Amino acid sequence: MVVVLCLLAAVATFGVRSLFTSVGSAKHIRYEPVDVPPQEISPRHQKEREEYERRERVLTEKSR
Repeated sequence: MVVVLCLLAAVATFGVRSLFTSVGSAKHIRYEPVDVPPQEISPRHQKEREEYERRERVLTEKSR
């Protein structure tokens, strides 16, 4: 009975060890977000966008 328990423990040890090895060598998957604009833009972001566009127009008019 003791020999059987020792053999089961040895098999379990090798199983756990191989599991850790396979998990450790696995490549990490990185999430890549899809570049899709939101359907609606919040009022705050709309104001920021308009401000940036205004500044861009001012800068391009000054450089002419």
